[in-house]
Amino acid sequence: MSANDRISELEQEIADREAELQKLRGESVIWDKIFRENYWGMMICDANTGEFVKTNPFYDQMHGYEPSELIGRTIEIVFPPECRKDIPGLVEKIHREGHYDYDTVHIRKDGSRFPVHTDTYEVEILGKRFRVVAVWDITEAEQNKRELALYREYLEELLKSRTDALDGANEQLRIEMIKKEAMEKELAQANQELLNTLDSISDGFISVNRNWIITYANKAIINNLKRLGISENIVGSVFALSAWQREPMLWNSCQEVMDEGKPKRFELYSEQMEHWQEFSIYPSQQGILIFTRFIDERKALERMVEHEHHRLYSMFNAFPGMIFLLEESYQIRFANQNFIEKFGECVGEFCYSVIAGANLPCRDCMNTLVCENATSFRNERIFGQRTYEVYSQPYNDADGTSLIIKVLIDVTEGKNTDREFLRLQRLNLVGEMAAGVAHEVRNPLTTVRGFLQLLSSKDKIKDFRDYFQIMIEELDRASVIISDFLSLAREKPADYKPINLRDVIESLKPLLNADAVNQDKDIQFELEEVADFEGNESELRQLLLNLARNGFEAMSGGKALTIRTFEKEDSVILQVADPGEGIDPFILKNIGTPFLTTKERGTGLGIAICKSIAARHNAVISFDSDSRGTVVSVEFPMFNNELIPMTAE
Repeated sequence: MSANDRISELEQEIADREAELQKLRGESVIWDKIFRENYWGMMICDANTGEFVKTNPFYDQMHGYEPSELIGRTIEIVFPPECRKDIPGLVEKIHREGHYDYDTVHIRKDGSRFPVHTDTYEVEILGKRFRVVAVWDITEAEQNKRELALYREYLEELLKSRTDALDGANEQLRIEMIKKEAMEKELAQANQELLNTLDSISDGFISVNRNWIITYANKAIINNLKRLGISENIVGSVFALSAWQREPMLWNSCQEVMDEGKPKRFELYSEQMEHWQEFSIYPSQQGILIFTRFIDERKALERMVEHEHHRLYSMFNAFPGMIFLLEESYQIRFANQNFIEKFGECVGEFCYSVIAGANLPCRDCMNTLVCENATSFRNERIFGQRTYEVYSQPYNDADGTSLIIKVLIDVTEGKNTDREFLRLQRLNLVGEMAAGVAHEVRNPLTTVRGFLQLLSSKDKIKDFRDYFQIMIEELDRASVIISDFLSLAREKPADYKPINLRDVIESLKPLLNADAVNQDKDIQFELEEVADFEGNESELRQLLLNLARNGFEAMSGGKALTIRTFEKEDSVILQVADPGEGIDPFILKNIGTPFLTTKERGTGLGIAICKSIAARHNAVISFDSDSRGTVVSVEFPMFNNELIPMTAE
């Protein structure tokens, strides 16, 4: 062979080798793609050392590692500690048989475990042995297998229980059939007893089916029909053609019960029977059941009871007081007309809400004592500025319910009259004292006061001048009291002439301002133009000074007393308002009573004198007091032609 031929042969061999290498490279790319893109986890490891040589992405993801973290490490890293002891035996089987598949448990990088199925082959490449391992996660398959096993057990238990239940049902059916036969016999006997009972009762009974055919009528119905001249048997006849069809109310009610399936009860006066009858109609599976009875005696009794009720209610309504009937729960069951006119419709409401406007029972309520002791009580209560005598009497209703009869009698006017009478008695006493004693006492007091002033000017007793001054002041105070007595005892009005209230106040402004300054207090005047009226200036000045000084005494320092004048309709109004703490309710209730006072050195005659002066001027004095202060209002009539003298009576 020539050299050229040898060269050609070598070139051809090189070309063939390159083509074969290119083919191998292409196949290697295909197999590498299959290895990498397979949805099983795949890896190649050294058959002798167990070190990872190559892994596909799915294998890395399945175990939670990066490829670089597994290459070069042994396969023990993916086996949990308790499974690593099985590795030598598995390797031996793979080496001996060349292929082996098995189920085991792998562990991820984070320590979590999961079941896997492993398929392993052992191959030799270029004189070196490798193991090719395919792994897939069988967690879902294991779960399905467990569920299938549980479902199979459930089916087996269900089949067994159903079989047992069927056997029991068969036995129960046999027992029930025996019971049914016995019940049918008992039912037939009960039906016969029921028919006998229906025939024996005095109430009429009819059964009607849905075709309006009368299927049964007891003896009472048959006897009642005989009174109307109907002697034939109505069972089997059409109900609509019977004598009852002539009663529209009965016929319409039967149709309603048949259509709506709801029972109905009513009363009517039968023109045919000439009796009051009560009908009760009930729905049934077959149609309707009708019960009827004569109720003439009951209707007569009801009319009698209604008449008695009317007479009783008329008596209650004619009673001058307010009467109501109360349950133990404080609910009003009945109230007479006077009570309703005063407090409105109230039946079913709570008494404490209606009368006192409260949300809870009154603390001193007698209801509990009346019920527990079964005895009557009497007390006084104030509702809405009115005084009532309250009489409470236990009472048992016809049904045995414990009730309380209460009577409210308005005694406000009587109480006011008693207080006014007491006040007049005291005024009369004061007048008698003043008339008999005042002049006799004033003269010696004047004499004693003069000698005390004379003695106090002597040098010999200058060390006792303070005592003399105290005695003189006390004598002056006694003289003032005597003057007040004389003012109360005045029987005839002084010289009355047209006078303007605003002018009187203007003349007293300096004196009132001085009183305010001396007491570290202030005074304000709100004086509107007012009309003249008949009056006595001296008495009006005394009235104003008394009210103003009372106001100053009720105030604390730094506050202001307000005096107002204005007109209201046909009256001239004088108001004195102080920002004090208000008047005690007891004092306010009895204000103007002589000798009633809260002052340490007071006589209790100031307001009594003011009331006397107001009365002599035909004026009305009123008091409005609370914790914010007191407003005293005196209302003088503009046209005061008939002046009434104030006597000591």
